[in-house]
Amino acid sequence: MTDSTLLVDIGNSKTGLADYGSGHISKTRWLDTAIIQSSAPFEGYVRIVVSSVVPDLDHFLPGHAQFITHQNIPNLTINLSSPNEVGADRIVNALAAYSGQKRSCLVVDSGTATTFCYVTQSGVYEGGAIFPGLKMSSQALNDHTAKIPLIWVEPQPRMYGKNTEQAVQVGLYHGFIAMINGMIAQYRQLDPLIWVVGTGNGLSILKDQLKLDAYDPDLIFKGLAVCAEKTNRP
Repeated sequence: MTDSTLLVDIGNSKTGLADYGSGHISKTRWLDTAIIQSSAPFEGYVRIVVSSVVPDLDHFLPGHAQFITHQNIPNLTINLSSPNEVGADRIVNALAAYSGQKRSCLVVDSGTATTFCYVTQSGVYEGGAIFPGLKMSSQALNDHTAKIPLIWVEPQPRMYGKNTEQAVQVGLYHGFIAMINGMIAQYRQLDPLIWVVGTGNGLSILKDQLKLDAYDPDLIFKGLAVCAEKTNRP
């Protein structure tokens, strides 16, 4: 049995795990979410703090796991008409950004979906926006057309493709950059002092072209660490 707390982020495609102890996050790793049903990566931990957007898998975790929701998230006020609908990952990422900056924040996260989450200077989570992610968009083209293959998007220096695969690459790569930067610009008009942080594997090939103040692949774990410190032990 270890003294470390296990931080767990259960996403639709990937699940992130990290150890947390003595104020430090370590041993971060990412697994296919499906492995939760056939493996036991949670054994040996006295405390487990979880962000989950896949409720059907929650019962596979040990009974002492602590799930973060809108009801127990610390340091944020959730100002939504239906707060129970908000994904735990979104508010945990928002908590990490706000706790680190103590100012208004915008979190841009891209995995299965691309999300924008806005927190005011006073720590009010006001909501945001949700778009399909890069992989989902590529999958939709493959599913709903006769000839477009499933394509893994890579950086594209040109604005035109010479064949179907290149055209999809160009469209998704430059299209997502334009969309994300356009949304950031509108949030900056709403709040000129906003701090913008990106996270998520889906931004890894886009981040150098985005108008972010920072990119932090471990943002979700930092938010879960705050939850571990601020919420009551089960």
